[in-house]
Amino acid sequence: MKILFAAAEFSPFVRTGGLGNAVAGLAHAVSKEHEVTVAVPGYRDATMPGRKMPGRPWRRYRDGNLDVLFWIDEAFDRPGVYGPDPASAYDDNWERFGRFSVAVSDLAGDFDVVHLNDGHVGPVALKTETPSVFTIHNASYPMVGPLGPAVATLGLAPEAAALGGILEWFGEANYLKAGILGATQVTTVSPGHARELMIDETSFGLGGIIRGLDRPIIGILNGIDTDEWNTSHDPVLPKPFTATNPAGRGVARGMLLDRTGLDDGFILGNVGRMSGQKGLGLLEYDLDTLVEEGVRFVFMGSGDLDPIVDSWADRHPTAVVHLRFDDPASRIVFAGSDAYLMPSQFEPCGLGQIYAMRYGAPPIAHFTGGLQDTVFDIDEDTEHGTGFVFRSFVHPSLTKTIRRAMRYRSALPDLWREMRINGMTRDWSWDARAVEYMALYDAIRRP
Repeated sequence: MKILFAAAEFSPFVRTGGLGNAVAGLAHAVSKEHEVTVAVPGYRDATMPGRKMPGRPWRRYRDGNLDVLFWIDEAFDRPGVYGPDPASAYDDNWERFGRFSVAVSDLAGDFDVVHLNDGHVGPVALKTETPSVFTIHNASYPMVGPLGPAVATLGLAPEAAALGGILEWFGEANYLKAGILGATQVTTVSPGHARELMIDETSFGLGGIIRGLDRPIIGILNGIDTDEWNTSHDPVLPKPFTATNPAGRGVARGMLLDRTGLDDGFILGNVGRMSGQKGLGLLEYDLDTLVEEGVRFVFMGSGDLDPIVDSWADRHPTAVVHLRFDDPASRIVFAGSDAYLMPSQFEPCGLGQIYAMRYGAPPIAHFTGGLQDTVFDIDEDTEHGTGFVFRSFVHPSLTKTIRRAMRYRSALPDLWREMRINGMTRDWSWDARAVEYMALYDAIRRP
């Protein structure tokens, strides 16, 4: 089967967040069984190896088992990816990605299936007759623009701009809506988030459209590169370890305490954005009490809650530390923490909890999105449990769950060990996810 992936990012060539990693992970896994090509804009700042294709606006590079095509166009010959810096966006992104969508649709006829990722390439689903999968990674970035000019850029019929038309959304063009309505099958990055997207608040107003699809939205979890994230040969770790031979975790734990200057205690790690969406504001109420009870916090990352997190560290310099994000150092946080804190208010899939379980730190997580599909509460399933879950997004629930985790580690070491082994040995690979997607491709392709 010939499969064309299209996305705004593809790791390692261009990446601003999780999208590039997810597209690369799945595409490489699928390429073990099928012929895969990935189309991505040729940003000025992207790494673009390979050669220009004669007579065509594409640069081609062979990356392992798949081909990467970089679209060469003046629309992307400017600094940055979505904007000149990560905190900004170009006003004409609707036009840039509209033109890219047209270029991708011109390729699509040569493939059996097209897999489109997020709103940037949603219009491709309106312009090709090739069966398509449209994956919603983040509904909060729908890609909107002026309706009339967008219709003209995309070369769509005027009906697309009519009130309630396939592109129209409150008087503007909405590329996420285009992908949802135009694709053969819509997916998202976890079963839990698939259910949540049918609610307007979670889908940013598109819940009614999603509920009305002829084919219900399907949730398939993201995976990780289990060779790269492998405690038995990760060069960053001070000593390798495995699920059944965890001595190296103690060495990593000691390194984490040495690097941060924290007193010993029950170490909770957290890597990611310091934001309200990540649920860290729930800690404000009881953090001082938890510190007195022996909890130690390692926060790595930045965001709008930086001043609050910094104030915690100022009040408790030997119990709370706030670090800048650093990829190698983050692995010491995952490997050295006793448990991993992930109380997100919403989380389409989440990767932090998967990295943490892979590295032996049971998560403490809010029951939402992909967290409900990856973190299984030990009290609800002692045989398969991988962590601790709280269902009400209120601070007493989080505090109670942290205390429950502390009790488990101190009073039930055998059960704690089994929980850690469950998380470390579960199949988090992209190969497992690819099996689900390949079955989907086969189901929608033409006979």
